[in-house]
Amino acid sequence: MFHARFRSIRPRHPLARLLLGLVGVVVALILVAVGVFAAAALAIGGALLLLARSLRTRAPATPRARPATVAGVIEGEFSVVDGPGTPVRMKSPQF
Repeated sequence: MFHARFRSIRPRHPLARLLLGLVGVVVALILVAVGVFAAAALAIGGALLLLARSLRTRAPATPRARPATVAGVIEGEFSVVDGPGTPVRMKSPQF
């Protein structure tokens, strides 16, 4: 019963097998060639994109003047974290 459902579709004649094998090899070579051309097209497109980005003119960046600071002082803004509206953290139970 198993063999009746799943029969091989390979031809029995040796020349037909050879012809079918050659057709398979030709189809595989065509697929490889299409893949190579697709990869080459992506590589060329990426190179052109990088070239276009590098040739684009940009205004030179002007360095910003830094204000003089006292040694040991870090300038910045702060927010009060602990306050009346801040929830109290509970200790997690130790396992």
